[in-house]
Formats: sequence, structure tokens, C-alpha cells
Amino acid sequence: MRIARVSTCIAFLCAIASLPVKLSAQAGSVPAESNLLSWGAGALVVQAPPSYSDTGAWSPDSLLDELPNTGWATKDGDLTPKVFVFEMAEKSAITSLAFDTAQAENPGRAAKDLKVEIANSKDGPFSAVATFALAQAKDHQKFPLKTPATGRYVRLTVLSNFGDAKYMELMNIYAYGKPLEKRPLPDNSGMFTSSYGKFHMQQTGSAVNGCYEWGNGLIENGGFEGRVLRFTWTQTSTEAITSRRHGGPAMLIFSDDGQSFTGFWWSDGATGSPGGKWDGKRASKDVGSCPYWKPGAGNEVVDQLKSEGRARLYGILFDTDSDHLTAESKPTLDALIAAAGAQPTWSFGIEGYTDNVGGDAHNQTLPEKRALSVKAYLVAAGVDASRLTTEGFGASHPVSSNDTELGRSQNRRVEVVKK
Repeated sequence: MRIARVSTCIAFLCAIASLPVKLSAQAGSVPAESNLLSWGAGALVVQAPPSYSDTGAWSPDSLLDELPNTGWATKDGDLTPKVFVFEMAEKSAITSLAFDTAQAENPGRAAKDLKVEIANSKDGPFSAVATFALAQAKDHQKFPLKTPATGRYVRLTVLSNFGDAKYMELMNIYAYGKPLEKRPLPDNSGMFTSSYGKFHMQQTGSAVNGCYEWGNGLIENGGFEGRVLRFTWTQTSTEAITSRRHGGPAMLIFSDDGQSFTGFWWSDGATGSPGGKWDGKRASKDVGSCPYWKPGAGNEVVDQLKSEGRARLYGILFDTDSDHLTAESKPTLDALIAAAGAQPTWSFGIEGYTDNVGGDAHNQTLPEKRALSVKAYLVAAGVDASRLTTEGFGASHPVSSNDTELGRSQNRRVEVVKK
């Protein structure tokens, strides 16, 4: 009997990264030599073979979660070569590839021989990158490429295992490199159908708020980074006599044309594999509404500060490794300005956080500068400087694991505290 593994990595939610008063038109957010085949980088599985599961444990999606103890498996007894195609968020240059197999259910099931190809189109033509003979049951087997492989679509063929007669298993694939282009941020506002009812999403710049028609669900203080939307979900569950509000972090990866998304959600405090998957298809460009949410009604920053005393503003973005605000950050910053105007007796603490990439000194200085940049933007807009304090916490207060691209993006963030 196969078991669903419990992972150890992602607690969730990401946010943001850097800023000065002058808003930059460039929105860099992917660090040099990052893993481009990951959920956090906006990668998607666009072709997959028959597999042990279509969702959850042992599904193709698990190849991109960067968790070494979750992965993909074939159907029982189906050991013929298996072909996957992965779509990266942008055309990129790949300099090395890596694979996890240590936590296959037994060493004989671990993938052995692999072939990797690359193309600019999902339908090819694909060019050979390399073939790989993996060591048995070993994590992060990394293979530098003699020449960078350029393209957007990676085709992986799993050819064999180490002798097990029932399954072939691969836990993760990583593609390290750099994007070669940066697409403009699209407007993905609209209504989408899903197995959790209709999603209603209003996007302004990089900021997103909305609702979904399941348990009075809300999409709170979300923000786009590339084609990845990160936000906090909350909804009501009814248990016997009591009704309670609960939620957690979530992410949606949008298709290029904005007509569909693939997403995952976690409950507050949960780590590892997501609690579930969302798949959505566009029904209309009209946002629509829910009985408990309407576009433009109220100020979500005020609401979250009132209810929790703290808000992560995922719509604030920065140039890579910089304190320069991006132009897409303006709507979220303006919502914070409006919150200051609506609550004149409040003071605000602006806190900067980062991931663990780079030295401690750099990681301390950068979020301090980012917090100061947010303050400078607010002061320039007329908010009294005496109402604002700033502090940088570096990598000392992670909200997720720094072992994954997704976790690191969650840890690069700005939070605002009501004082």
C-alpha cells in the first residue's frame, strides 16, 4: 500500500521585496541562478504521462514543489518511458539541472536514466540538452551543463529505474539559471470557475483582492510577482454548534493568456505539502461580486489591521536586491496611505524582512532600507513622519522555509503593524 508523505518545508505566505520613493519601472524579483522549475518561479506542468495520482501525493505537480520527500510515481507496473513537459515563466538560460531520488519508497524504484530536452514552444522542436545516469537514491544530484540551454519548455523523459518491477519514482527536478526576458504584468482581473465555486478577483497594479464562493471565502491583500499570485485565504467553517473563521496562505500560477490558473493552499501553521489544489478557468473579464465582498468596497489594509493588528502587503514589490519600489507597487502603497488618512489616530510600524541568501550584514541592511523607502513614499504623500517607525529584521523571522524558491519569496516581505 502506498502512503502519502508528510513534507517539511512550506508554511507560506510570501510577499515582497524592495523600495524607494521613486518608483522603478523594472520589477526584478528572481535572484541569479534561481531554480526556474518551481512553483515559486511560476513553472507549470503542461504535459504529463499516466501517473499514480493526478493530484496530491505522487502526482506530476509534486516534481516542482522542491520538497525532497514528495514526488511523482508511475501507475503500478507501468515501467515504459514517461515524458513530461514543463513550462517556465519566461524564456531562460539553464546552466545546471538537479534531481532528488533519496526518498523514493525503496531504492529500486528511484529513477535511473533520464533525458532532458528544451524548446521555445510546447510543441517543439526540442533540442537535446543531456542524458543523465543518476546515482541510486540520492538527493540533489546536480549536473552543470557545458553550454547553457536556452528556451522556455523543458521536456523530461524518465527512461528506467533501479530494478523495481512495480514503480518508477522521481521526487524533484530543478533547473538553475536566469530568465532572459521579463514580460509586462498583465491584468488578470475577472471571474473564474473552479471546484471551490467562482473566484472573483480585482487586480490593481500588482495588488489583488477578491472572494470565492465557498465558505464565505476571501482573497486578502494579494500580490502578483510575475505570473504568480500570493495571498491569504480566509473562510468560515461550521462545526456542530460553532462557526469559526480560518485561513492560510495560497498561491495561483496564471497562464500567459490569463484564461486559467493552477493554485495551491495551506492552512495557517501547516508545513510541507499543500492542503489542496485549485484549478480555475476564466468565465468573464467582469469581476462580479459575492454577498460579503464587492470590488472597491472598504479598505482591506484597514480591515486587516483592525482584525489582526498586522498586515502583509503582498502587492509591494522591489527591484532585485534593491530598495527601489517598482511601479506595480503604487496601488498597495496608496491603499496604505488611504488607511493612514482613514485612521488619523493610528501610528504604523513598517517592518522589512528578507531571505537567507547573502551574508547576515547585507540581509540586515537591505530590509532596513526597504522599510525606510516605504516610509519615504508615505511621507512624500503627506503622512506625518511622526506616525511612522521603521525596523529591519533581516532573515531572523522567516515565515517559511528558506530551502525553496517559494519559501524564500515568502520571507522577502514588508509588514505593517498598527501601533
